[in-house]
Amino acid sequence: MMKTVMVVDDDIPNLTVMGLLLKKIGYKAITINNGWDALDAIKDQKPDLVLLDLMMTPIDGWQFLDELRKAGHQGLPVMLFTAKYIRDEEIAPYKSDIILVLQKPVSLKELEASLHDFFKNKS
Repeated sequence: MMKTVMVVDDDIPNLTVMGLLLKKIGYKAITINNGWDALDAIKDQKPDLVLLDLMMTPIDGWQFLDELRKAGHQGLPVMLFTAKYIRDEEIAPYKSDIILVLQKPVSLKELEASLHDFFKNKS
């Protein structure tokens, strides 16, 4: 069964590229350009994994993670993909939800290997 990956990023060109890369390597991609819309979409179509950018508006990735918990979706696996350097104290409260941090730009090979490893270990 094809796994579903939701990409949340307010950078439309990046969102488009990530969606195409995911489809190319065999995943169903849901691409959403802001955190609020992604939170709404998760209610209807819960993905197997969320690829989340941190630096977004109107809410950033940390706020998205807070809202995800408030909505009762803790345990939904999240991979961050960001150009931002993340300090240990920033990520500490979210360690249980974040399975991996990918640095932008993410190569196709790195994305494919990371997703393959995650889903292989999950099953």
